[in-house]
Amino acid sequence: MKTKTPSAKATEITRNEYGAIDTNSALSPEQKCQLKSLLDAATKSGNLPKPYIISNKRDLECLNLDTHDVLIFRGKVKGLVVQARTFWKDLRKGYTRSQKSYFLILNESRKLSVIEIDSSTCVKRAKNATILGQLVNHYLGKSKVKCKSPVTSQWTGYKILAKDTRGALVSAFDGSEYLIGKWRIETAQPDHGGGYYYYTDQALAIEATSNGTTFSACVSGGKTLMLCEVEVSGREIAYADGKFAASKIRIVREMQIVEVHDLETE
Repeated sequence: MKTKTPSAKATEITRNEYGAIDTNSALSPEQKCQLKSLLDAATKSGNLPKPYIISNKRDLECLNLDTHDVLIFRGKVKGLVVQARTFWKDLRKGYTRSQKSYFLILNESRKLSVIEIDSSTCVKRAKNATILGQLVNHYLGKSKVKCKSPVTSQWTGYKILAKDTRGALVSAFDGSEYLIGKWRIETAQPDHGGGYYYYTDQALAIEATSNGTTFSACVSGGKTLMLCEVEVSGREIAYADGKFAASKIRIVREMQIVEVHDLETE
C-alpha cells in the first residue's frame, strides 16, 4: 500500500487524558463512520478485544478502545493505532487495576490485518506524534517517531499465584491472569490501596504461604499455589512479614508448587 509521509499541512491532532485523538476535529463524518467500521471488523475477527462493561454490587470491569492515530489515504481510513484499555474496581474496598495493549490495524486492498505492538514504546511515541497518520506511518516504516525511554531500575522478587483449570497463572484473590513476560501496571499505594504484592526472599514467600500468612484459608482453599520468580519495577510499598507492593511486575518463570499446612490439625 502506497502512503504519503505527513507534511506540514497535514492535520494536527489533540489528545485526551488517555492519549486518544479527538476524532470530531480530526476526521470528517464519513471518515468517522469508516473508522467505526474498521474497528467493528477488527473486533469481529477476534484479533482486537471487544469493548464491554460488567457491573454488580461487588465490582466494576470494563474495556474501552481508544484511537491513538488514523492514517488517511485519498480521503479513506486505511490504518489505525488503537489502545485497548481495561479497568477493574472493587466497589467495596476501592481497589483498582488497569491494563493497556496496543494494536496496529490496517485495511490494505480490502484485506484486514491486526497486529499487537509494543505497549511500553507505543504510548511514548503517541505523545510525540502530533500529525494525523504519523504514528501509523512509523509502524509501517515510512517515518520515524522518536521514543525516549526513561532509565528505570528493576529487581527480582517472588510471588505466589494460583493455577486455574487451564493451567494458566492467575491471582488467588480475583482470578485475573498473569502472562509470563508481560508487565502488569498499577500504582502502588499505602494501606493496600494498589500495586502488586511480592516477596524479596524466596524462602520467606514459601514459609508465609505455607503457614497461612499470605492467604487466608478461604482464599487458598482448593487451589494449586505456585511460587513464581518475578521482575519488579516502579514505586514500592513495604508491609509487615517481608511483603511488598510494587507498581510494575511481570512473571519470569514458574518455580514450584507451594503446599498450605492444615493448621487445625497441627
